[in-house]
Amino acid sequence: MAKTGGFANFATGEKKTGAVLLPTHFTTASQATKEGKQFGNLVRTYAAKSSKVMDENNEALVDITDAENDLNISDSFGYSSRFSATGDEHPLFDSDTLNMTDEQMDHLEDRLNLAQKNGNVLHEMAFSMRGDWLVENGLYDPETKQLDQDRLKRAEQHIVQDLFDKGGAQPLGESPDDVVWFGAVHQDTDHLNMHIWYVKETKETRPSMLHYSGEPKGVIDFNAKKQAESKFRYELESDATKIRRANVYEAVGNYRSTLKHDTLENLDKTHCYTADLQKIFAVLPQDLRGRWKVGNTTSLVTDDASRMAPANRQMNQLIDKLLTHELKDDYQAFQETARKMDEMMTETHGNQHKGQLKWSETQDKRLRKELANGIYRQFNETFKERQLENDAIKQSFQKAKKGNFEKIRRANGIDNDHQKDIKKPTIHQKPLAPMGKLNRIAKRMTKQSRQELQQMHRMMQDMDSSITQNVSDQSLSSYI
Repeated sequence: MAKTGGFANFATGEKKTGAVLLPTHFTTASQATKEGKQFGNLVRTYAAKSSKVMDENNEALVDITDAENDLNISDSFGYSSRFSATGDEHPLFDSDTLNMTDEQMDHLEDRLNLAQKNGNVLHEMAFSMRGDWLVENGLYDPETKQLDQDRLKRAEQHIVQDLFDKGGAQPLGESPDDVVWFGAVHQDTDHLNMHIWYVKETKETRPSMLHYSGEPKGVIDFNAKKQAESKFRYELESDATKIRRANVYEAVGNYRSTLKHDTLENLDKTHCYTADLQKIFAVLPQDLRGRWKVGNTTSLVTDDASRMAPANRQMNQLIDKLLTHELKDDYQAFQETARKMDEMMTETHGNQHKGQLKWSETQDKRLRKELANGIYRQFNETFKERQLENDAIKQSFQKAKKGNFEKIRRANGIDNDHQKDIKKPTIHQKPLAPMGKLNRIAKRMTKQSRQELQQMHRMMQDMDSSITQNVSDQSLSSYI
């Protein structure tokens, strides 16, 4: 990053670069010792208000729409949230504080030196943030040079544990207190940089965390790094940014649902597509009848590596025809809305790598796959009559009994009358009684048995008045 010669002179107007970047550097204990350096020296280098770090311009930036909001915010939190005003002295931070005291810094320095003595690797990461992204999300005011450092620090506090736990083959620390870390906000470059340093404190003995040479590994899993970067960015985004992105996601999802429904409706009811559907059905592998689908791929496989390839090729032609004619307007709206997300992602992540699919392109592939699976499903499933009005709500599309899908199934010898699947009783069989009727018969039989038992009890008492005998219901029932 280029030096600016001042504090918070961050460059703006760079929307083609990533909003947040996360370069990483490792320093082994043996390397530092060989150069005569101590891990703990970092604390003094980046401590107090040096040319890199300062706390005077730390201010909570909020969007104030009227005087009432202004008053409420002032009463509730105060406009500035600098921790240096409460007795803390230095703008370094860790899990426990946003501004360290001298005592905390001394303790940090001792722990870092102990980690070096135990031969561990010091990890350094820098969250580099573009100036106009800071402005858009209410973190930086380019006119006053004020920066919401506390909000930035809290976001970093929330994501570091994921780096510790998921960055290597096993969690870096072997106990909750086995990792020592600290961070600093640097303001002397054209992009804002938030550096963090972290290291395991106790000696590493786990084989999966050691090189064959016996030295601890200095690595960070790429996915863990990207997830931390994404979580950090999300924590800092304004509600307006999140709502704008959510609206695009929702709109794309709605267009996709509409296109799926309208595709099936058009194909089932429009006679000009009967021949296209028949061509697809004719090349489907018959031994997979009832299980036809695109498969576990992101798009329709059209080479001979898939047994569904001949059908998929015909399917692609049919989908292209639909999206070019009957569904043209909704499909164009779907594409235009998806491209808005491309623009947002470029602002967030920078220009894509060569050959990398755009978000809108992955959504287009997803749409075509879901359209194809929806069509295959109609060939798989037997027509069923709607019996309840609620079915129309649960299932927005219901193929017609005399529609194209069922015509093709019948023409190819597939039984469409689901009632035929129910076995009819033979001449010697009687239809089964409904369950409700069987329950009523069972209750009546139970009542009759109870009455007979009571009558038998009275008869036994009258047989011999000179003999007294108690007969239990259980013994009588056994006798009977």
